[in-house]
Amino acid sequence: MHELSIIRNILAAAETEARANQAASIQRVSCRIGVLRGVDADLLSEAFNAARKGTMAERAELDVATVGVRIDCLICGRRSRSSGWMFECPACGSDNVELFSGDELELCSLELEVPDEN
Repeated sequence: MHELSIIRNILAAAETEARANQAASIQRVSCRIGVLRGVDADLLSEAFNAARKGTMAERAELDVATVGVRIDCLICGRRSRSSGWMFECPACGSDNVELFSGDELELCSLELEVPDEN
């Protein structure tokens, strides 16, 4: 289950950022994951619930945005959505394309609890 290793890396990055901001805890973790990463959302959520125990994110919620595949055609210049692993421009039929989105794995934002200085 690679979802567990993904979540452990996300939590490590989140804790590093939380400590840098002198946070007491992490309340919410938001990330974006492209469909080409092959991540199962249910397994990711289970992994998060298991891996957050004993961390600054022990009571945190996980928000995951799934990013679909989009390609840029290097022949006609059109940006298109793509389903699955078909990397062909629907406008001109060229397979001379670049991946624009769909392989992301990003920690986007955190909600932190920062203690008052008073």
